[in-house]
Amino acid sequence: MEPDFSGYVTKYGIRCTDGRTIQPGAFKHQDTLKVPLVYQHQHNDISQVLGYTILSAKEDGIWGDSYLNGSSKAQDAREAVRHGDLDKYSIWAKDLDERLGNNEALVHDGVIQETSLVLAGANAGASIYNVLAHGALEDDEFMIVGGDIVHSDSPPETQPQPEPQQPAEPAATPDNPDDKPAEGDTTVADVLKTLSEDQQTAVNSVIDDIVKEAVTEALTEEPQLTHSDSSQKGTQMSRNAFDNAENGGGTATKELKHSDVAAVLTKAKGNSATGGSDGLSLRELVRSQGGKELMHADDYGLQNIEILFPDAQALMQRPTFVDRRQEWVKTFLAGTSHSPFSRVKTAYADITADEARARGYIKAGQKVEEVFPVFKRTTGPAFIYKKQKLDRQDIIDIVDFDVVAWMKVEMRGKLDEEIARAGLFGDGRPVMVGGELNPDKIPEPTGTSGDGIRSIFNDDDLYSTRYFVPLAPDASGADWNVLLDTVTESQEFYLGSGNKTAFVSYRVATRLLTIRDDFGHRIYRNLSEVAGDMDVNSIVRVPTELMPDDCLAIVLDLSDYNFGTNRGGEVTLFDDFDIDFNQYKYLIETYLSGALTLPYCAQIFMQVDPESQTLVEDISEPTVAANVVTVPTETGVVYKRKDTGATLVGGSTITLDDTTLKQVVIEATPDSSHYFESDSDMKDTWTFRYKA
Repeated sequence: MEPDFSGYVTKYGIRCTDGRTIQPGAFKHQDTLKVPLVYQHQHNDISQVLGYTILSAKEDGIWGDSYLNGSSKAQDAREAVRHGDLDKYSIWAKDLDERLGNNEALVHDGVIQETSLVLAGANAGASIYNVLAHGALEDDEFMIVGGDIVHSDSPPETQPQPEPQQPAEPAATPDNPDDKPAEGDTTVADVLKTLSEDQQTAVNSVIDDIVKEAVTEALTEEPQLTHSDSSQKGTQMSRNAFDNAENGGGTATKELKHSDVAAVLTKAKGNSATGGSDGLSLRELVRSQGGKELMHADDYGLQNIEILFPDAQALMQRPTFVDRRQEWVKTFLAGTSHSPFSRVKTAYADITADEARARGYIKAGQKVEEVFPVFKRTTGPAFIYKKQKLDRQDIIDIVDFDVVAWMKVEMRGKLDEEIARAGLFGDGRPVMVGGELNPDKIPEPTGTSGDGIRSIFNDDDLYSTRYFVPLAPDASGADWNVLLDTVTESQEFYLGSGNKTAFVSYRVATRLLTIRDDFGHRIYRNLSEVAGDMDVNSIVRVPTELMPDDCLAIVLDLSDYNFGTNRGGEVTLFDDFDIDFNQYKYLIETYLSGALTLPYCAQIFMQVDPESQTLVEDISEPTVAANVVTVPTETGVVYKRKDTGATLVGGSTITLDDTTLKQVVIEATPDSSHYFESDSDMKDTWTFRYKA
């Protein structure tokens, strides 16, 4: 079946009136596909579908062969096209691949949804070139090229040449005897031959304007609006050529401004034949990436249409805080001990030395008294606070939620996190800033007395013992079993209360949960199973960014850590009004101390690289004879006096006496290329006392 008419529905490389340029190869994937044909992109009613168009991809554009149906509107369109009143194609494309180049929008691809007959096209090359002559047509056929009506009997030198890509329907030639008019009859061609070239142009323009005005009134049902856009069809005439121009006669051609609102709403309604279910919402149509459309006729769309959209609705009553994971904070604060006094003293006696051992006795011999040291440690309180302020005007203006209550939640949450962080790791702030004490740092005392919060990670090795785990930085899978083994083996030296909790980073917890057997199956289904193999009651995950470098785990009974607060030093919220600045000011603070209360009650497991550091398995002990202490020589071990911090040379001696040096404490530490199993005083510290 031959098409009723054909032409380019769009051409490549031509800048359209909407600022877009269709790039070569666009829509080529739709070659041979069938799309609907409508008029002026009106498709909210089934009667407005005039037929269909078969698309063909060509080198310079997309060609269309259009077939009209038998509806009355299609017949009107057929006559308008045959007569030359409608000579412009247009496309409607969705899902555009649109990019910006050379200050213009370049369309590289998309999906053509429909073709349309339009009065004024956006693409200058989208014109109808071939029109099928039906039986009702007279013998003289017409070819519509760029909007100009040219008779098929016109001389070759005056006939505009159609595009070569699509051959025109063969027209009757004067050489065919059957098509010659009867002698003496005058045809339209004969009349046109008598006109000069300027006269033919003028006649074409006049007829074009008259027919377009009539067709517009009939099809748009808006007779007050007409369209005259002949800018793409040769000389444009803004008045009737037969009016007296010299006398100012004639009327200006009316212009048709396409209904932008109707175009958008038509698409939003969807197809009435399917109950409108295939339509997009107005917002989806204009705003969504998938709804990016090209209504490729003259001008479409409302300016600033977003103004018509409804205001955004809040999904939540108040803003949601974006913060680190806080579950560990509640676990830590709830598990620690709390005393009603802020100044805390702990005392202990070291009875691990040989002097504390029970002794045997021989008749008539002298018995030796037991000697062991007693130590104490005191920790006083310090302030921790958060301060905020709000303008009273802002509080009044915010009516959607209680901004003061919302802000107080944030203040209490961050205060709790800072207390827990200071107790477990230290607050992480430097002690000195610019040569002066950092006022923001939470005090962290050291030694036998001080005020503030002692962190478990940085506490003295008498309270927090460090164990070193040989684990390569790139360790994975079963390599992480060494951590589980080390934690289990270290329980021999743990002297805490016993209900142990392990704090690990999310990274370490993930490594432990992803240990697999030889068949690729996970060994542990959850952290409870890991805790069982680690010989602890539970495992708590801490944000990785908070865990100190190389720290794999911190194990302790939380009840062995005490927060002390006097009456009035509890967490308290204050608010005040500054009448001079019309501001409300808020302060939340606490006055407390924090410290471990038992020796060897916390264990810290640190990662060391076995490729760069060597384990010292057995540490040589200093020897004593006749009150003379001899320092041993051992590779990788450095011996120091704990009272003075002086480094002792291997082989050197220290002499004890009953007046100037009754006691000396020697501690062994590894050098930079070695490490010990732990820094427990039970293994690397020795006390020597003068004996008479």
